[in-house]
Amino acid sequence: MGRSGKAKMGLMMLLLTVSMLVPHHCVGAAITCEQVTFLLIPCINYGVFGGTVAPSCCTGIKTLDAAAKTTEDRRKKCNCIKEGAAKIPGLNYDRVNEIPAKCGTTCPYKVTPDVDCSKVN
Repeated sequence: MGRSGKAKMGLMMLLLTVSMLVPHHCVGAAITCEQVTFLLIPCINYGVFGGTVAPSCCTGIKTLDAAAKTTEDRRKKCNCIKEGAAKIPGLNYDRVNEIPAKCGTTCPYKVTPDVDCSKVN
């Protein structure tokens, strides 16, 4: 297995680990961290390595946008993204924040390690 193959295998293992570590709080919200993680996994490759945003990443973002109907849902989604992103080594937040525009949508906040999700409406 070449260097690229090892990097991709390592990334897949990391993704599986992250999906298991995402916290399970805010039980009342319709959106779960498991859903957020599952739908945004295709975005991680771009966030770490750059290149092209996968169509499945854009589908995931749009699906989450449609599912986040309440302020509680949007805050939950923000917290899940914030906490999940913090566990991904090498994640480039500038690239992460480019993704919505590349997918033809917007995000009302910048994903950063210190974003205050309680202010998301």
